[in-house]
Amino acid sequence: MTDDQECRFDVLLNLPRDRAFSLFVDKLDLWWRSPFHTPGEGQIDAGIEPCVGGSCYEIDGNGRRRIWGTVLSIEPPIYLRLAWQISQDGEEVADPLTASRVMVNFREAGEQTRLEIVHNEFLRHGEKGTEYLDMMRRQDGWPEIIANLKAAAANPAS
Repeated sequence: MTDDQECRFDVLLNLPRDRAFSLFVDKLDLWWRSPFHTPGEGQIDAGIEPCVGGSCYEIDGNGRRRIWGTVLSIEPPIYLRLAWQISQDGEEVADPLTASRVMVNFREAGEQTRLEIVHNEFLRHGEKGTEYLDMMRRQDGWPEIIANLKAAAANPAS
């Protein structure tokens, strides 16, 4: 897959691999921001059910639960592969087969972790898939998510 068909990011997190994996999967409250067009009222509780077929979800202050992904494969603390079930317009994509893919690798780098994120298969979202790819590359897409992760990893409570 070429660069014009995927988002690819590499970042160092100031955590050992097992803690970096746990931050990503178990502590979304420290870094998550809602990708939905209307994020809902109040505090958002987000989570990833860490098993194949598990839901990636958020619950808003009114108790509304929305799915933003499905775990396709997982090998703690090495990698996590997801179906990204959010449309370009910030709405839920019900069928994981029609959603793009996100691969997150956690590689040991001494006492740190090299986080590799590849978001691809945007054409699963339809004819505007290329526009969606461009949107996820912008500052308010993956770069913002990664900045939130880096900030959470730098916090001693992570």
